[in-house]
Amino acid sequence: MNRWNVREIAFYGNGGRRRTLEFDTDKVNVITGASGTGKSAIIDAIDYCLGSSDCKLPFFVRNHAEAVAVHWTQGDSDLIVGRKIPKAGSGTNQMYVRSGRNLKLPDTSEALEGPTNRDTARALIEKTFGIQDTDNPAVAAKAEKGRATIRDIPPYLFLSGDVIISRETLLHDLNRPEKARDIKATIPYFLGAVDQASVLAARTLRQLEAALAKIEREASAQERSQSLLTQRSMALLTQAQGVGLVAELPSPDASDKLLLDQLAGIASSGVASTDTRDSEARVVMEDERRGLVSELQTLRAKRQMIKQTIREATGYETAVSGQSHKLRLVEHLKLDDGRCPVCDAQNSAGQAMAEQIRNSLSIVANEVLAVDGMRPRLDDHSGHIENLIGSKYSRLKEVEAQLAGLVRVEEESVKTGSLLQERARVVGRIDQFLETTAKDFQTASTDTTSLVSRIEHLRDRVDPQARRERLRDAENMVSAFATEMLVDLPTEVPATGSRVVFSSAPNLSLVEPSRRAVLAMAEIGSDQNYLAIHLALAFSLQKLFETIKAPVPGLLVIDQISRPYYPKGGDEKRLREMEKDDDQVAMQQIVRFLFDETARQAGLQVILIEHAYIEEDPEYVAAVKGRWTKASGVKLIPSDWPLRN
Repeated sequence: MNRWNVREIAFYGNGGRRRTLEFDTDKVNVITGASGTGKSAIIDAIDYCLGSSDCKLPFFVRNHAEAVAVHWTQGDSDLIVGRKIPKAGSGTNQMYVRSGRNLKLPDTSEALEGPTNRDTARALIEKTFGIQDTDNPAVAAKAEKGRATIRDIPPYLFLSGDVIISRETLLHDLNRPEKARDIKATIPYFLGAVDQASVLAARTLRQLEAALAKIEREASAQERSQSLLTQRSMALLTQAQGVGLVAELPSPDASDKLLLDQLAGIASSGVASTDTRDSEARVVMEDERRGLVSELQTLRAKRQMIKQTIREATGYETAVSGQSHKLRLVEHLKLDDGRCPVCDAQNSAGQAMAEQIRNSLSIVANEVLAVDGMRPRLDDHSGHIENLIGSKYSRLKEVEAQLAGLVRVEEESVKTGSLLQERARVVGRIDQFLETTAKDFQTASTDTTSLVSRIEHLRDRVDPQARRERLRDAENMVSAFATEMLVDLPTEVPATGSRVVFSSAPNLSLVEPSRRAVLAMAEIGSDQNYLAIHLALAFSLQKLFETIKAPVPGLLVIDQISRPYYPKGGDEKRLREMEKDDDQVAMQQIVRFLFDETARQAGLQVILIEHAYIEEDPEYVAAVKGRWTKASGVKLIPSDWPLRN
C-alpha cells in the first residue's frame, strides 16, 4: 500500500470504555443500518481529527464520548491523531499526534500520546502526509492564499450527504463561503500545477511588486515636486530678470541645481546688480504660451481618438476570446482523417464540414494573434501621447508662472516707483525660498536595480504560462478519467454517453452526444445523474492523485449511494424493497463500479455508509463491517454508555 488509509477509528467514554471501528485498507468497507445510529458521524470524526476548528459530531456522541482518535496507516508507517470532544461549541485546541511504526490505539483517552496545540498538530499531519512545508516558519504559520494545508484535503476525501446528489455543490465544503476561497486557491497545488515553493515565490513577488510600485509612486510624486520646484525657481528668476537682476533666463531644460545656483548667485549679489531687463521677455513668453496651448489641443484630440480605438479593440478582443474558448469544445474532433466529425463516416459532406471547422479554427487563431499584437502597440502609443501631454502641460505651467511673475513685478514697480525697492523685494523672496521651500525638495533617489532584478528572477520562477499549461493538462486528465467512469455508472439522458469537462475553477459541465450541447451542472437534472457525476469526479480526482503522487490520502468516505432510491432513509433497506426493477439494476451497477474502480486504483480505500444491504452481492456482504439496524440495537456509541462527567 503506497497511500494513507484509515485502519481504525476509536471513541472513548467514561470508565475506560472504547468503541472501535476497524477497516480493511486498500478495499471497500461498508457500514449499513438505520438512520440515527451515527453512521454519518464517521465523516465528522475523521474531519475533526484533521484539525477542524469546528466539532460537528452529533449531540449524542458529545454527551457520551469524551475523545476520538483516528489510526492512519501507510505500509509499515502509522499515524495516530486524537482529540478531546467538547460537550458543546467549537473544537478543543489540544490534540494528540504520534507517528511511527507498529503503533496501536490506546485503550483509554488518558493514554493518548503526543499532546500539542492544534496548529502544531496540523503541521505534523501535513508533514506526514507529504504536504510540503516552508523554510520560513513565520510565513508558514500564516493563512497564505494558495498555500495548501491539511484543512484543504477534506473536499477530496468526503462525499457527504449534502453533496453526493447536489446539482450545485461539486466538492465537500465548497458550499461554505469561508472554505470555498481556500479550496479554489489550493486546487492548482493538489492538481500538480504548482508547488508550495512557487506559491510562496508568488507571494514574495506580489510583495516586491507592491514595494516597487510604492517606490515608483514616491518617485513620481518627487518628480511632481521637482516640477513645482522648477516652476517656482523659474518664476523667481523671471521676476529677477524683470527688475534687472539677471541678464537672461536659463534654458527650459536647465536642471534644478542650475536654477538654484543662479538664484543663490542673485541672493549673494544683492540689489546692486546691473539693470539687465529685457523689455521683450514678456512678448517672447506670450508667444511660447500660445504655441503650447495649440499643441496641447492637438495632443488631447489624438488621445481621445486612441482611447476610442482601444475601447473598440477591447470589445473585439473579448469577442475573439469567447470564440476561442467555445472552439476548445471541438478540440476532441478528428478533422484530418477524412471522416465526418459528427457521424465518423467517410463522405464528401463530412469532409466539407471538417474543412469548414479547420478554416474557422485558423481564422480565430489568426484573430487571436492579431489582437495580441495590436493591443501592446496601442498601449505604447497611448503612453507616448500621455507623456507628451504631461511634458507640454508642465512647460505651460512654467511659462504661465513666469508671466505671472513679470506682471506682478511690473505692477509692484508701478506702485512703488522705485526699482531699488522692487529689487529688494525680489531678493527677499529668493532668500526665503532658498532657506525654506527649496530644502523640502532635497530628497535622495532610490536605486531600484536590485529590486527589479529580484522581481524578474521571481517572475521566471513563478512562470504563469507553465502553470496554466500544467493545470490544463491535469484538467484534461480528470475530464478523460471521469468520462470513462461515467460510462460504467447508471445515468439518464442527457448524461448518458456525455463527455465530462472538468475545470479547476472548480466547475464541471457535460457535452451531451446528440447535439454537442454544453450543459452546466444545474441543467443536467435527475438525482441519478448527479450521483453518477459526483462518483465519477471523486474517483477521477483520486486517480489523478495516485498518478502524480499528490499528498492526498487514498480515502473516499461516501455517504449513501442509495440516496436516489431510498430518499426517506429509515431502517436498513433491502434491494427488493425498491419499487422499480430498473432502480435495483442501477443500484447493483453502482456497487459494481465501487468495487471494480477501487480494485483498479492502487492504495485506494472506500468507506461506504449505507442504508442498503445488498445481500445479492457476495462481495458487498463480505465488505460489511457493521450492520447498525433497529433490530440489532447497534450504534456508533452504544446505548448503555453513561453520560460523560
